[in-house]
Amino acid sequence: MAHSTLHFAVGMALGTAVSLPPLIADWTRRRPLAPRFARWFVVSYATGTYAVIPAILRQLGVHDAICDGPWMNVFLLYPWMNAVKPGAVTSGPLALGALLGFQYLLLILAIAWTRHRPQATED
Repeated sequence: MAHSTLHFAVGMALGTAVSLPPLIADWTRRRPLAPRFARWFVVSYATGTYAVIPAILRQLGVHDAICDGPWMNVFLLYPWMNAVKPGAVTSGPLALGALLGFQYLLLILAIAWTRHRPQATED
């Protein structure tokens, strides 16, 4: 069974990929960034949580045959990833750490950028 952090990181990466373009668009248009950052964080963490639902169900006592069934692929290919990448003790935490570091770095850059930019203009 792949480590839950790998599943969470894959879900978080998908949520990041989906919600990052609107953030970048607002950044380039000099619009307020706080709502977009909040949405970005919520979407990425919610998608990560969605990806580990089979692992949560397993911890709640649901049988492995159900949690590893092909119908659980709806949770971002959970059983398929378990079959392809068993263990993932190293890659999961590394991927998750990289994503968290990326989010933190982008947030710090946005704070620094908004302190030194001219006032936003209306489009």
